[in-house]
Amino acid sequence: MKRKEKTIFFRGLALSMMIAASLTVLWGFSTHMKAESAQPPTAGSTEEFKQLLDRKVPQWQETYGVPGVAVGVIHNGKVAYTLNYGVADTKSHQPVGKDTLFEAGSISKSLTAWGILHLVDQGLLSLDDPAAKYLTRWKLPDSRFDPSQVTIRRLLSHTAGLPAHRGYLGTAPGKKLPALEESLSGAGWSNDPVRVAVAPGTQEVYSGAGYTLLQLVIEEVTGQPFEQYMDEQVLKPLGMKHSTFAATTGSPFMSTGYGYFGQALPDYQFTEKAAAGLSTTSADLVSLIIDSMNGRNGQLPVNQVAAKPLIQEMQTPVLTDSGLGIFTRTLPDGQVMLYHPGDNRGFHSFYGFVPESGDGLAVLTNSENGIDLRQDIYNAWVRSLTGSVPDGADALAAGRQTNAYITQGLAAALGLYLVIFSIRLRKRRRVFITKHSQQPFIRLGIRVVLLTATGTLLFLVSYSWSILGLQSGLKNIVLVVFAWHLILLAAGFFPKTRIRK
Repeated sequence: MKRKEKTIFFRGLALSMMIAASLTVLWGFSTHMKAESAQPPTAGSTEEFKQLLDRKVPQWQETYGVPGVAVGVIHNGKVAYTLNYGVADTKSHQPVGKDTLFEAGSISKSLTAWGILHLVDQGLLSLDDPAAKYLTRWKLPDSRFDPSQVTIRRLLSHTAGLPAHRGYLGTAPGKKLPALEESLSGAGWSNDPVRVAVAPGTQEVYSGAGYTLLQLVIEEVTGQPFEQYMDEQVLKPLGMKHSTFAATTGSPFMSTGYGYFGQALPDYQFTEKAAAGLSTTSADLVSLIIDSMNGRNGQLPVNQVAAKPLIQEMQTPVLTDSGLGIFTRTLPDGQVMLYHPGDNRGFHSFYGFVPESGDGLAVLTNSENGIDLRQDIYNAWVRSLTGSVPDGADALAAGRQTNAYITQGLAAALGLYLVIFSIRLRKRRRVFITKHSQQPFIRLGIRVVLLTATGTLLFLVSYSWSILGLQSGLKNIVLVVFAWHLILLAAGFFPKTRIRK
């Protein structure tokens, strides 16, 4: 290729990159501006809430980029309705239906707590026994704290003294799943060995690792694989006939999980099933809520899993707001809600209920962007019950607005940079590198390496690995940062010329 042809080629490449970056900024900016107007309006009765969902959920799906959503609503202790929106898979366009499975993330912990209570009900273990009493395949590492204080109850309520856990990312298909004992010993690049870090019973620190330890307790006590025990003794008796802790790879009912930018994510599998391995439907979550609810007259539906006193114990906080596999929160009208969210890569979910009024909500989504949509549905539900926004709604709105200002500022700065760059090109204050008198290729090489390295890292954590939280408008900030990378990379091929005096 001749020198003139090379110059034309690289100029065209650079200008194409600039145009692409500008379009990226405009797309991200417009998406965020739509999201800012997606605040849920006030709702009233259950029927009005349903009409609200039918009107707003499709809009929120388009705004945030969430392919599929399943919602279940309970009123007066009975199923009011289950609603399905969008598709389970964007390629096949399979619609979300009553049998569509979603990964439920940490809602798995609530079901694991039911599994433990069933063993207590049968007299096979005690909530205040040390976990070590039932373990033979693995034991807690030695520490300065008494291991006998790491009890079943404390593991269930996140008060056993284990450090905060970063969460389980799962294993991609085709890769070997670590054994349960290996996971407890820290196998996996994002995992840490389970250990006692503070005095048990003194702090509530959310720890998925404690539930992995409970998974081992269940297997040791029952002599069964965790998923088999949970299916036979918990899920089916609770009426959760479509739910499973087993691998769902290849299942025609399993929805595909999507990243923040709409990319399909692998069907991650989990060794740590008790903490993150449940796949379920909205109808099954509604069944769980009804079996968990204390109704207005204090009666519980008959089930074969655990007696009423144990369920009431489950729903009583051990320390601060943490019960056994479930959390408590006071709503604006003073009523107490019991709830648990769930977050796996590509899936965000929630279930909650108010025993006093008999109201409940279940939400399942198949996208990382579902974390915003889930929050808007929850806010609208609380408004429909209490007439007020829930705690944290104002802070969320303020955070979204702040991120919108940051997005606008970065985009405006980028636009200004492009204008100045264009003026300099026209006045020949910048020229293509092959026409520059010095041809600073070393400086260009350093610039390319630095921008490529930081851009690649940002691409991996946000797009490829999907481990960076980009909710509440942070995704649009990342899009503008990507655009800055592309334009700075292209601008490097047009170095500045010296100003002639």
